[in-house]
Amino acid sequence: MNWKFVVRGALLALVALTALVFVAYRSVPRLLPGVPYGPTPLPPAITALRGNMPVGWPGMEAYANYEGSEPVPAGSGFIFRLPAGGAVAAAAAHSFDLAGGLQSVLLGADDSLLELDVLHGIPGKPRTLSMNLTDDYVLFLVREQNSPAVILEPDDRGFPQPGERIVLYPGFGAENGERWGTILESDRRGAWAVMDEAFEPGRMSGSPIVSLHTGRVVGMALAVGLREGHTVIGMHPIGSLVEKGLEAVDFILLSEYGEQ
Repeated sequence: MNWKFVVRGALLALVALTALVFVAYRSVPRLLPGVPYGPTPLPPAITALRGNMPVGWPGMEAYANYEGSEPVPAGSGFIFRLPAGGAVAAAAAHSFDLAGGLQSVLLGADDSLLELDVLHGIPGKPRTLSMNLTDDYVLFLVREQNSPAVILEPDDRGFPQPGERIVLYPGFGAENGERWGTILESDRRGAWAVMDEAFEPGRMSGSPIVSLHTGRVVGMALAVGLREGHTVIGMHPIGSLVEKGLEAVDFILLSEYGEQ
């Protein structure tokens, strides 16, 4: 046996494997991006007019009513007004099995529940690993005269500014009060806020996030991470939700959506 040839081949294979592992290591942050974190920016110059914070509690618990079963806790949601008139309810697509016999969604708290059974446009899809947070959503038709909830006004800017202070109004977890934070980074594809403290965010997806400056909703909570003792929240910008609400042309009964 030519041992010199064997040793040389093994060394070349080891070098090739090392190079492959290095390339994979360098590629992981791009392929599997993590929750962003870092020093929060300085407070920004916000040209939008100051406004009052919501009167009442706009975050609502969401319960999924599947065929043949009792309603089960599924996440959170809120209602916002469309610029063209009318109101829609927003929640996270990943909170529900939209094709699994979902008959309706109950939104509210305690004995004050609003039943939603008509989709306001085709829903999005649950977020996986993408940093684009605008695909994960579901909008429901709301008959405003029957709504017992606080109806939020969308922030005209479409998304918050880095360094801006925000308030999260959880649906589930409301008993612990509002949660405060600062926007770390933001654009039309999504925004991330570093919250002042760490907390358990269970079932908070779908909760509204409101600007402390304008008092208007700037996003919907979707993603979460824990960094150095702080909860980091990723949100679907309100501008994207407004666009989807205005562009909706299909209004489908939830009970019929899973059959298509």
